[in-house]
Amino acid sequence: MKFLLINAYSAKNRGDAGIVASMIHLIRDIYPKAEISVMSSFWKENESFYNNYKVHSIPPTWILDHNQSSIKRYITGLKILSESLISKNSVDIKPFKEADVVISVGGGYLYSSRKGPLGVGLLNSLFHVWLAKKTNNKVIGFPQSVGPITYELDKKIVKSVLKKADTFISREKITTDFLINLGLENVKQIPDIGFILPELEVPNNKIQFIDKKVKIGLTLLDWRFAKKNSTETDIKDYVTKVADACKLLLEDGIDCHFYIFPQVTVGEGDSDLHVSNMLNEMLGKKVSTVINLDLIENRPEYLVNLYGKMDVFIGSRMHSTIFALAGNTPTIALAYQHKTRGTFNEIGLDKYVLDVVDFSQHDLYKLMEEIVKEENYPINKVEQKIKEIKKELINVLEKI
Repeated sequence: MKFLLINAYSAKNRGDAGIVASMIHLIRDIYPKAEISVMSSFWKENESFYNNYKVHSIPPTWILDHNQSSIKRYITGLKILSESLISKNSVDIKPFKEADVVISVGGGYLYSSRKGPLGVGLLNSLFHVWLAKKTNNKVIGFPQSVGPITYELDKKIVKSVLKKADTFISREKITTDFLINLGLENVKQIPDIGFILPELEVPNNKIQFIDKKVKIGLTLLDWRFAKKNSTETDIKDYVTKVADACKLLLEDGIDCHFYIFPQVTVGEGDSDLHVSNMLNEMLGKKVSTVINLDLIENRPEYLVNLYGKMDVFIGSRMHSTIFALAGNTPTIALAYQHKTRGTFNEIGLDKYVLDVVDFSQHDLYKLMEEIVKEENYPINKVEQKIKEIKKELINVLEKI
């Protein structure tokens, strides 16, 4: 059986890498001899990552060259689309034709650009789904969030393409309701596949924590890409509120240390290093540490292990919260898009989601204090839900 996974991103975004790794584990559990190829615009730099899984890293039909201007990327896409409409053989569709199943990988990449309709990222992702159906493949969208889709033109294109998929799996109710209201009838709801990512012990104690202190893990991000008209001041206010909540915990007499994990280090414009260092400076190096994840091999399974060693986890990166929960750690999410709130609602943890803009330091502190002092976080619910997620996803793949 040959599988082609499309719409992957850079493996340096460890959350997105974890999605694909989870999919590879799942496919191989069911089809041990499956041949798997992963298509992404970062295909060259992803090769070493996918070699770990004995998977091919291949270029997409429409490569988004991030060194080009948006105009040039649009022109390239228009040319490839025109050629595809004229003839199946006018562009390189060999990977699509050779695959038995095409899976659009899970994630949250289908949303409107804050700059206006017809965002190049949205069009690129939809193009590869459309091309997969054009070659008469079986096409499945694995657990995804769609939205926010803020423009009518974007809604029409999303509906036109996604309704042709054989199955499109929404990972939370907000997306499900949106797609059903659009008129899609092929939607199935299953939470994010990242929950089933297995744990892998970090080798040789390369990253160590202070055992006698309460360990609190955090991920932060610069979420301006997702919020129209947001500014650097907004980001500073957000980091300050997180820092203030942490300081309140210390003032409460809780002997803790804060471990900040820059989960995404793709490059300039897509890195968590700046905000992580900002929080570290606000807290002070006596009580906080920025963890250099580059000290270990890029395997998302290690994150489940590392985050699982925390006593509490606060995550703005949604997949950091998912990996922490997979590691049985009580987790609080600071949601910058509806995908996080929808995911936490889906597993019965809606109480533990705060909005990344509107939360107060006191709200965050009270949740942290409750988890540390009362130890009543419903982690058993999460464990049961993870078993159900895996069972449902196996059922989808076994019906191919």
